[in-house]
Amino acid sequence: MSDTAQVSAQEGTRAVGRSALLALVGASLPMNLDPAIHNIAVVAAGNTLHMTGAERSLAASIGTLCIAASIMATGSLGDRIGRKRVMLFGLLVTLAGGLITALASNATLFVLGRALSGVGFAASFGLSFALLRAVAPEPEVLARAVAKWLALQTLGIVVLCVLGGYLAGVSWRAAYLLGPLVGVVALVWCLKVVPEAKDPAAGRLDVLGLVLVAIGLVSALYAVSNAASAGWGSAKVLVPMTVGLLGLAGFAWWEWRCERPAFPIRSFADPELLAGAVSGIGFNIGNAVVAIQLSLLWQYVYRYTPFEVSLGQLPFIAACIVAASWAGSLVARGVAMRLMIPGGLVAMAAALAAMAFAGEKTPYLVFVVPLVVAGIGMMLTQAPAANVFVAKPPPALVGAIGSSRTAFGQFGFALGLALSSSLIYGMFSPLLRQRLDHAGATPGEQAQAIGILQSYVQTGHTDRFDAKLVHEVIANGTTAYLGSYRITMLAMAGLITLIAVLSYWILARKRRAVATDAE
Repeated sequence: MSDTAQVSAQEGTRAVGRSALLALVGASLPMNLDPAIHNIAVVAAGNTLHMTGAERSLAASIGTLCIAASIMATGSLGDRIGRKRVMLFGLLVTLAGGLITALASNATLFVLGRALSGVGFAASFGLSFALLRAVAPEPEVLARAVAKWLALQTLGIVVLCVLGGYLAGVSWRAAYLLGPLVGVVALVWCLKVVPEAKDPAAGRLDVLGLVLVAIGLVSALYAVSNAASAGWGSAKVLVPMTVGLLGLAGFAWWEWRCERPAFPIRSFADPELLAGAVSGIGFNIGNAVVAIQLSLLWQYVYRYTPFEVSLGQLPFIAACIVAASWAGSLVARGVAMRLMIPGGLVAMAAALAAMAFAGEKTPYLVFVVPLVVAGIGMMLTQAPAANVFVAKPPPALVGAIGSSRTAFGQFGFALGLALSSSLIYGMFSPLLRQRLDHAGATPGEQAQAIGILQSYVQTGHTDRFDAKLVHEVIANGTTAYLGSYRITMLAMAGLITLIAVLSYWILARKRRAVATDAE
């Protein structure tokens, strides 16, 4: 082959690789886009379909629970019958779920649509990530491809969430169709440019293991999601948490003994994979705090509108996009995980600690630097962690281990939300009562004060109350909220720092083992 022809062939291969990478980004977007739309649209859907409180609760959480139930099964199935095939099937299921949700005439159909969407998200997102190894098989190229996948995904989420937020305000039915439509475009694109990948030696499907992990993950996530509202000592938390832990313990025992496990738990004896799992929980805890608690502070204390909150998060998102490519280049150059992952987690912890000292009139600009630091820290942690989940597994288990990254991340986000919400609201009421007691308020006046705050938070209107009383109550409520917010942010920063130390210790074991082998 002539030099010109060889260069032309290489350029064609790179073009196909870029196109396949973009197609896989598109396949990952429906799941990432869904929470931003669902959190807004489910309220209007509940009102239109006259849902009861129990139906609203189920409708809000069923999609996440179905992702947890099927994420390992779809990854394991992809290893056996084809990762591309299962990913495309997931996109079709996402379309069906979106259509049923958007056209639902009652709560039952709505919940069915959300359940199907969850299964589709698990297959399309988890296997779009696993297929990166088929698109970029060389280690250095793979590290950069993972970073680009993360960066382009974040950029796509920003653009589509703006459109999704607008649609949710106009019609909840139209909003639920945006993700599936993106999925259809991705499906057609992936059909043309993404290669198939599977391992013919993968063996039979480990049904018992998949059932046990589904029970464990669903029960544990359900328990954690109830913790903020019901309290950690409630039966709504303790019972499903016990079931979840037993299910996960049974899963671990079975996978350890199984000759062909669905999830090779022994693989996590590898320090890099274990650190990737632990850090995945850690940075998602930080992500939950930034995404939820900071947004609530801006709305409750500074009275930002939802659109202003979205704009306020842009420095964090922009830092994620820029830092992803940088972090990917560091991974490709061989910068040690023991530097990147703990460093990224410590950066996130420092950002949360800085945000903790917000006051009643803190200007927005004070938040910009911590938001940028948090975004950089998140990608310094996420890029190497994501890379090992797709680069380290043996060929027969790329789908299963790659998909498990989503499970670790979901658990971390749910845990971060539950812990931070429990701390804030657990401390807020006692702090508020303490301030009202010091002011000499009677039990009846304290109850009225709670009513004023609820009206203020939910509607922004307090016209039916005495203006002087409203001023005093809101001042006391703001002080109490800021106090509980500050302690919560510092506590979450401390937790992420502990995870950073644990990650460093895990990765240091590998360094010591390598040094011992060299001797």
